[in-house]
Amino acid sequence: MPPKLDRDILLQTLAGYAEVNKITEAERRAQLKTMTDAEAREIFASLYETWKRTGQQAGGNWEAIARRKLEHKIGMRQAFEALARRKGLI
Repeated sequence: MPPKLDRDILLQTLAGYAEVNKITEAERRAQLKTMTDAEAREIFASLYETWKRTGQQAGGNWEAIARRKLEHKIGMRQAFEALARRKGLI
């Protein structure tokens, strides 16, 4: 029988993740304040190249990309829900 998750440890872990996200976001904001125009353009160019590659896989269709992302999120949610049910968490 697989071990059962400890609810308190799970809640502490999630609280820790939330705290790390706050710290990371604060660091990101501080970095953005000091970013030069050239650095911002370089990041944009890199992001655009990534979109260009992945967008072409979806036919360059923003709706298709959004639909694919939503389908993935729904699938992940269903998998986590099934796992939580099997573990007796919900």
